[in-house]
Amino acid sequence: MAIGADWNGGMMRWLISILAVVGLAGVLPLSTPAPAYACSCAYAPDGPQIIEHVSRAASVFTGTATAERIYDQTAFYEFEVREVFKGDIGTTTTVSSSVQGPACGRSFEVGTEYLVFTSTYQTHGARWSVNSCSATTESSNDRTREAAVTVYGEPGPPNPGAASFAMDAWSTAGIWIKRNALLLWAVVAIAVAAPLVAIARDLRKQSRSQR
Repeated sequence: MAIGADWNGGMMRWLISILAVVGLAGVLPLSTPAPAYACSCAYAPDGPQIIEHVSRAASVFTGTATAERIYDQTAFYEFEVREVFKGDIGTTTTVSSSVQGPACGRSFEVGTEYLVFTSTYQTHGARWSVNSCSATTESSNDRTREAAVTVYGEPGPPNPGAASFAMDAWSTAGIWIKRNALLLWAVVAIAVAAPLVAIARDLRKQSRSQR
């Protein structure tokens, strides 16, 4: 009888250890603090390194911001594209940016036309990302436009066949999953724990019936 009780107790300790590992696996990645840093590379349209700034873009286009959506610490802006200097860009596209200034976030005013210089770094589900270190400015900035023409040549029309990559339901769902990872881990832990607890109860009942 003592052997059965010892085995049952060991089984319970094993189950508790498994649950602890599952819980920590979900919590530890989320508990790691994000590095804090200040943005000190804001673009100066009249600066001496304008050509260097303009040359760094993954894509370049002129477009009007038509919508803004914010999810957690990321803002998504939809653009109606008028002309393209670089990249395969459709008549509409979406760019993301941090909502935090210290994280080099760059905001856009809906209804205003911009000359946008993008990156593919940390897009958070959008086609492109933009930060305050890029050469992005309002389209009325002639000096930046002249620099863009110098680097990329005269712009052309957007490609109607290119993916617009607007924020759709699937993109929104993906962002929700990332932002609620802890909740999802809790659901997984419960799903794993439920059958294990049931097994432990059955084993305990069997152990008691054998005494």
